[in-house]
Amino acid sequence: MPGKRVKIINRLFNRPERLFHFSGIKRCPTTKRAVYTYRVAQEIFTMSVPGKSSYSNENGSNDASPKTHPCLLCGGLKSYAKYDFGPHKIFRCENCNFMWLNPLPSREELKEVYNSDYFRNKGFYQEEDEHIYGYYDYISERMTKQARYYTLMEEVVSFLGNFEPEVSRFLDIGCGLGYLLDVASDKGFQVAGTEFNPDAVEKIRKKYVFPIFCGDLLDYKDKDFNVISMMDVIEHLTDPLAAVKKASSLLRPGGIFLITTMDSDSLVSRLLGKRLEDFRRVREHLFFFNRKTIGYLLEKEGFEVLKIRSYGHTFRMDFLGDRLKLISPVAGKIFCWIIKFLHLSTFQFYINPGTKMIVFSRKIR
Repeated sequence: MPGKRVKIINRLFNRPERLFHFSGIKRCPTTKRAVYTYRVAQEIFTMSVPGKSSYSNENGSNDASPKTHPCLLCGGLKSYAKYDFGPHKIFRCENCNFMWLNPLPSREELKEVYNSDYFRNKGFYQEEDEHIYGYYDYISERMTKQARYYTLMEEVVSFLGNFEPEVSRFLDIGCGLGYLLDVASDKGFQVAGTEFNPDAVEKIRKKYVFPIFCGDLLDYKDKDFNVISMMDVIEHLTDPLAAVKKASSLLRPGGIFLITTMDSDSLVSRLLGKRLEDFRRVREHLFFFNRKTIGYLLEKEGFEVLKIRSYGHTFRMDFLGDRLKLISPVAGKIFCWIIKFLHLSTFQFYINPGTKMIVFSRKIR
């Protein structure tokens, strides 16, 4: 039966016989259904370094048919376009519900996004998807972010158990402008960070003395950390599986791995669908997890999931109104008029719609 499936698939895709090789039958991690799995020739399917498409064809381009794209997480071959953004589509695996962007951006396209404007993108609220990336004014959010980070550090230390001030080590992957590193350092951790954006690294090095590595996480050499964090990072990586494996290699046994990312299957995420900002960030959001798929990935790489909960954000009311316009222009305009009339524009408001999740896990092997 598997041999017949391979011949049919290769005939349909007009690929040479060496494209697919049957590798076995396994059960999907979420649905528990039997899934035929195939090993795909390396020159056709590459789990590449960040910046190069994980679904590239033999010419290195990103225009391969989505039917040739096995799920990166479970290996299932059945997927469909869940959301259509014109030149970009978000595909969903029928077996495990993992989702990914197709086509993935090239390294050059990613460099155009992660530039000096990333943390102060004045075109963010122009409503066109191509402008929705980075932050409208990340620097103005520093105080509210760090206030929440102090509470978060207490939770991390409680999970760690054997915290030693000035000895325990903390690595923030995708550290941005260093706000979390600053708080972790205040808490007593020896801190270090990695960051892909060279402009962000330059700003951090001017302000802090923390060691910051600029470049691809897979090239990072330091190790033996007690805590590693990926705050709103994993969805940006061209190979999240390799990144989690790398993080595991950098973490001490019993260490804590902290991840925040979008919860693609939360109630609000499903209700808003393609109107949701996280899905519309087609220039930077490449992979989409739900609670089951992120748990499966972590357990596969030797982690025990300790806790998953929703994770909110504090907004200024005028910024919240502008974001609401991205979902519903009419409702957003009405909201902005009301808060302006009531002089509430600079009032700060915490909101947790359940579209983001925070995951605490421990390395057990």
